[in-house]
Amino acid sequence: MYNLRLLRNLLPIAGHAHPRWLASQHKRRPQPGSLPPDRLEQLRSDLFESRQELSGAEWTEVRQSLVDGYKHINGHNVDAVILGVCSAPNQLALAKNYVEFLRSRGSKPNAATLGRLLRVYNAAYHERPLSEAEQLEILQICRSLQAEHETLDASSCENVIHGLVATSGDDWQRGLPLLEMMKVTSTPSVAAYCALAEKAFSVATPEQELAWRLLEEMATARKPPKCEVYLALLNHLANETAQLPAQLSRLLQFLERHEILVSQRVAIRLQELSSQVPQLLHTRTTHLGALGKCQSCQQHLQPVAISDEEFRQLRECFLERVLIRRDVFQRSTPEEVARFKKFVEKTAPYDCVIDGLNVAYSTGTKKTPQQMAKLVATVVRHFREQDKRVLVLGREHMRNWSKQAMHYVHSNASLFLTSNLSHDDPFLLYATLRSGQETDFFSRDLMRSHAFHLGTELKPIFRRWQQEHQFSLVTQTQTGQIIVKEPVRHRLCAHQVAGTWHVPYCAQYTPHPTDSFEVPANWLCIQLKKQTTPATKTKAKTTR
Repeated sequence: MYNLRLLRNLLPIAGHAHPRWLASQHKRRPQPGSLPPDRLEQLRSDLFESRQELSGAEWTEVRQSLVDGYKHINGHNVDAVILGVCSAPNQLALAKNYVEFLRSRGSKPNAATLGRLLRVYNAAYHERPLSEAEQLEILQICRSLQAEHETLDASSCENVIHGLVATSGDDWQRGLPLLEMMKVTSTPSVAAYCALAEKAFSVATPEQELAWRLLEEMATARKPPKCEVYLALLNHLANETAQLPAQLSRLLQFLERHEILVSQRVAIRLQELSSQVPQLLHTRTTHLGALGKCQSCQQHLQPVAISDEEFRQLRECFLERVLIRRDVFQRSTPEEVARFKKFVEKTAPYDCVIDGLNVAYSTGTKKTPQQMAKLVATVVRHFREQDKRVLVLGREHMRNWSKQAMHYVHSNASLFLTSNLSHDDPFLLYATLRSGQETDFFSRDLMRSHAFHLGTELKPIFRRWQQEHQFSLVTQTQTGQIIVKEPVRHRLCAHQVAGTWHVPYCAQYTPHPTDSFEVPANWLCIQLKKQTTPATKTKAKTTR
């Protein structure tokens, strides 16, 4: 039997919680199954990883110690917590052993507990083929959950999806209605989308159009697909090389359209695929030199500039979709917008539009009004020394700043001050767009919400225009000199130049990639070759 003394060392006893745990309780309410990670990880490593099963008495001790030791673990969620701890691929037997223990004592596992068990089955499935008996167990759990609840919550839907995709045959497709069910109350998670898309690419007869539809839904919802989805497609293409040119082109176009960076895992798989079928694909790692020159093929990346027609569409749609949106008027007034438009008509065009308040706060919010005014004046001077025509946008309270610095601003630039409650960004972007294709703007704001409200068609056009025209302040030196970040003039996402694809990649997958315009350090230089002979199936070892 598991030593109770050791268990007490691993888990705090009620009324005597560890100081570090007590100190952290005020920060946020921990979620069941993940609190606190240091202690539960110790339980996993010291007990669960070395056992395939525990006796009933041992499970009782573990269960009671968790309930007694943690304020947020109770009789309702403790079972899901335990299965969350023993969730590794090689711990399926232990997880099943715990569920059997619950049933042996007359307890019926709740939906959360069975959902956690399905995730353990899925983890095992990604490490080894599941037996027919294990797959039947999965289907039985899924049926029981759906039979008991006419409508499942989003978390249960996701768990059942992960269970279904771990089975063979067509049962995984029963997860598609569950994905739709999730949409009733929320946006489906990345995990749910990816589980189904990966399966659609992986089955013996791939459901490619379904997989691509799911990928498009994810990208449109700003949920980058996980590496496993791309790897499933590439593994399929390794065995069906006749499809490689068309499907790989589709993948690269998808990455370009949604400005997605793949991970190093995907980049390595592309290189492996290139070595396998050199007659179809040539892939090299590369980096960029000055002005976006590929050091492999010596070509310059495509300029980021948009066409005159794209700029016209962007300018015409901006007023309707961004400037006069309801929430803008909540922070401004139609009268102020009209006054601003009249001011722009009178004083435009400009070479650069500066967000004065954004500049003032760029080096910290604890500066004095005099320091902030001097910083704005320094940025204005930076552009006036280049004979640029400048507009500065600010707030009414800036009138109370340093008279000398603000006098310089007013004398060397057009100055428009909005009410202290107004949003500056819509005014900034409107003035910049109204001035024409060559006008730049100065701000550190990434403009995420404005890009989003422009819609799926105009968002990529806006992002390219923004990348080409946005300046920002990096820092100000002790001598008062400013260091300005200038726009990157070449494209930063996957795109094609003279028949060669350039694809950036990052070290690892992140569900929340940055919207900043930083040049990726790592790139692939890819040439898709035309197939000259009938393709044959190429057998290759695939990786999950």
